[in-house]
Amino acid sequence: MDVTSFHKLRTAVQDNAVPAGSLEVLELESGLRGELEESGYFDQVEVGSTSDPDQLVIALCRCAPEVPSWEAAYRLEHVWDVLRAGSAWEAHAGIVTDELADFEGAMTSPDGGSFLTVHVVALRHAEAAAAPSGDSGAALAD
Repeated sequence: MDVTSFHKLRTAVQDNAVPAGSLEVLELESGLRGELEESGYFDQVEVGSTSDPDQLVIALCRCAPEVPSWEAAYRLEHVWDVLRAGSAWEAHAGIVTDELADFEGAMTSPDGGSFLTVHVVALRHAEAAAAPSGDSGAALAD
């Protein structure tokens, strides 16, 4: 699904449900952190929550050194599949570039009365993004 269509759907759900309570947000935050850390695809994982209904749970991480951003995006969809199990409705969208995978998801509780939203950005690993340094190390040694 393209991001614009996702945002329209998310807004429609937000107009017809309430944001999930702090316990549900905390559970999703914990689950997201665990899935990202245990997958082996990501490192430097930071997960938190906000009061922004468009991104109640947020995460920033780096792809593992050998993981390209397209593969990280595929893995983020798998993580989302695990996290949304049992929800009454869900939608998600993502953008992938050479430098990052950007993932957004929204779901409703099993009874459909509340919603949860997630925004994850996985940046390309610093080692993979670094250009060869050439002789700059020799100049520093002088």
